[in-house]
Amino acid sequence: RQAYSKGTLGEERTQRLEELGFVWDALAAEWDENFARIVLYNKEHGDCLVPRKFEIEGGRKLGIWVDNQRKTHSKCTLSEERTQRLEE
Repeated sequence: RQAYSKGTLGEERTQRLEELGFVWDALAAEWDENFARIVLYNKEHGDCLVPRKFEIEGGRKLGIWVDNQRKTHSKCTLSEERTQRLEE
């Protein structure tokens, strides 16, 4: 990831890793996964009022993630793109 970020990873290696589904930005990928989970929660429950202690498969704490997004938004540090996605 460091070599990719610095632009020193060769094009062939980059392509080979991408063909394997390599994730360059793990934090962004994790955010996208949690966003997909909140979309499913909304479809099942009709809202996004996830209890703080709510966990999904594998013990993942969706309620804490939602709470963190709300806190980040209230501090005006959540990106505009993420804010729009959550408001849809």
